[in-house]
Amino acid sequence: MPPPYEPKIPSMRMLVIAAAVLALASSAAAASPIRATMTTSSAKPVVDQPWRWTVTVKSAAGKPLAAKMRLQILVATTVVGCWKNGTMAQCVDGSLGQWISFKGKRSGVLTWPAQSLGVKLTFQAVVKAERQARKLRAPVTVQPAP
Repeated sequence: MPPPYEPKIPSMRMLVIAAAVLALASSAAAASPIRATMTTSSAKPVVDQPWRWTVTVKSAAGKPLAAKMRLQILVATTVVGCWKNGTMAQCVDGSLGQWISFKGKRSGVLTWPAQSLGVKLTFQAVVKAERQARKLRAPVTVQPAP
């Protein structure tokens, strides 16, 4: 009479664990971390005065990366302004704006209109590089001209 069949549970567990470790290792290697930052000239820009912004995207090793971004203006969590045809414009019908391609660093200047005076806004850059996405945000409250 043959011995009763006993499933090899411990070896199945090892196989599942080994597969999980390999999957994690390969995804970590494929998606090395990116460093994305945004700087602005002020959190309180003055109406009708130039306001500067800079977005920088680098690898973990500090090398500039090819990236693309969408620039947006938010009221709370709602997108109300976005980059279209080289300028910020009102966003309607769910439009999130056009993608801007760059490598390493992109800077620009905005002029805030009087209609944004005193409103708590957020200037946002949605950045994509190396199959990763980051939302960079800067609070903005536009001030009157002196």
